[in-house]
Amino acid sequence: MIKKKIKISSYPIKLMNILLNRYYVLCLLAIIFIAACDKINIFSRPYVATVNGAKIYLDDYQIRLNQKMSMLPKDVLNQPNYVKRLEEEVLDGMITEKIMYLRAQELNMSIGASELEDKINEIKKDYGEDFANLLAQENVRYEQWKEDLKKEMFLQKLVAVDVNAKIRVSDDEAEDYFNEYRNNYREEPRVKVAQIVVRDLDKAKEVLARLNAGDDFAALASKVSIGPEARQGGDLGFITREVMPEPLEETIFKLPVNKISPIVQSPYGFHIFKVLESQPAGIKNFSDIKDEVIADIRAQKEESAFITWLQALRMKAVIKKENAILWKKVNRQK
Repeated sequence: MIKKKIKISSYPIKLMNILLNRYYVLCLLAIIFIAACDKINIFSRPYVATVNGAKIYLDDYQIRLNQKMSMLPKDVLNQPNYVKRLEEEVLDGMITEKIMYLRAQELNMSIGASELEDKINEIKKDYGEDFANLLAQENVRYEQWKEDLKKEMFLQKLVAVDVNAKIRVSDDEAEDYFNEYRNNYREEPRVKVAQIVVRDLDKAKEVLARLNAGDDFAALASKVSIGPEARQGGDLGFITREVMPEPLEETIFKLPVNKISPIVQSPYGFHIFKVLESQPAGIKNFSDIKDEVIADIRAQKEESAFITWLQALRMKAVIKKENAILWKKVNRQK
């Protein structure tokens, strides 16, 4: 009997192949396991709604809801029906934002860093040194405020580009509107007035005596008045009724042009007024207020166009609310 020769060298090769196969299987299992863990980490963050697959997360929703609830008195929060409506309103608001964000992504829109910084500097300039104090009083972190401002600018930019830029108002349309709603542009009686305001009565008496002796009102106002308009010689510009507090308004509208008022006290100090010009009630001319009329029509058209635009986006969007998570999680955290 002839025995078949066995190639001893084939054993290590077979063994190596077996080991390699096992190694690849183990590696593959490890990769699947790691991927599964990652997937669990990614998808374990609960969400309360989706818009075209984009998630609105529970923790973000809870933060927004808590912010709204913190502004309400406790007796209101004890009304379950009101709280339920508030929860729905907050979620619907976040859904609307998400719809708008997705539209902005389609248009490749963004807010640049320099654009944001310019806006922040503009706001800081308006508030001056009080800016930081205002944030502290409202218990708002600067970074959170900055992020909220960026979101607001982003959505405003989207509406400006995708809605408002398409609005047109012709001169003829504006004139027709003016003729139809002429009474809306009736000019109330108004006066152009300047004031000097000081903190104590003795100082006010001294100022009044100097004015009666012939001192220039504007020059004296710029020197002694504590009002912010002092640098303009006390000039408050044109005012209508129901702008100034009651005792001040009564004095101003009874005062003849170029006459000096007696001293009038208010919570802000002691005031002395001079009426520089008076204009009676009347209907404005269209040519004088054309821009104002166009702005009014544009505002109405923009509001209507925004509602139509947003409704169209919502109609196309696939919105799904996770009611089970909303009920369980939100109520547990109250």
